[in-house]
Amino acid sequence: MTSRSKKRLFNFARLAICVLALWVVIRGVTFTDEVTLADGRVVAGEVIDAGDPVRLRLADGSEREWPRREIGVDEHGEPTIALGLKTSLRNSDWLLLLLAVLIHFPVGFLQAFRLKALLRVQSIDLSLWNCIKLSFAGNFLNFATPLGSNAGDVFKAYFVSLHTDRKTEAATTVVLDRIVGLGSLLLVVAVITTFSPTDNRLGEFSPYVLLVLAIGAVSGLIYLSPMVRRHLVPRAWLARLPMYNQLQRIDNTARALVKRKGILVGAVLLTVLLQGVAIGAYF
Repeated sequence: MTSRSKKRLFNFARLAICVLALWVVIRGVTFTDEVTLADGRVVAGEVIDAGDPVRLRLADGSEREWPRREIGVDEHGEPTIALGLKTSLRNSDWLLLLLAVLIHFPVGFLQAFRLKALLRVQSIDLSLWNCIKLSFAGNFLNFATPLGSNAGDVFKAYFVSLHTDRKTEAATTVVLDRIVGLGSLLLVVAVITTFSPTDNRLGEFSPYVLLVLAIGAVSGLIYLSPMVRRHLVPRAWLARLPMYNQLQRIDNTARALVKRKGILVGAVLLTVLLQGVAIGAYF
């Protein structure tokens, strides 16, 4: 097989994967409204009135209605009436919807800047364009497919490792990128819950968030402590492990990032900014 044929086959495979991913997403979207009755039956159509009785226009144009007592309820006692995508779009304020998209759009680019900065710490020079593509592809895999919230990170780790001989450092940096994101998220949540009114539901979470944040901070200090490393780490025992060299490289990758305090603080601030942007779009 010639290099040209290999390239065509690779491009076809990429296109097929994209089509398959979009098909999975579309299958998970409910386009019409659905009403779940108390006996478990699901009736699809267009909700005309969600009061009592609940009125629904079916696909054949006919209308049916059910008393509220015949409608199922969820764990909160709310009627199980799910509005489909068509109804949601029809009832949307399109100006606000467009504004939300515009506000949220920079998030992928901010993630790309953060990833590129963290990779440069490990002397891995991935282009900004590739980082941007990775950020959007990773977000798609994490949030729009049923592959799980780590699928995007696995894909990014694999892709970055293809562009460098420092594969362990590349994969570790992607994990550190996620850790920076989660740690910054905890900081934002801690601030929000701490300054929320005591009678607010968010305020009730404050002790738990602060506890998790404290555990993370203490764990990090213990991990980085020279005294702990010198006296408590069983190096002779660790050296017997079959993947000791890989563990050393992972450890060196993490410590190299901590030493670059400017980049680490910048990554945290960048993460707080993109989280603020996402919150603004959601609002």
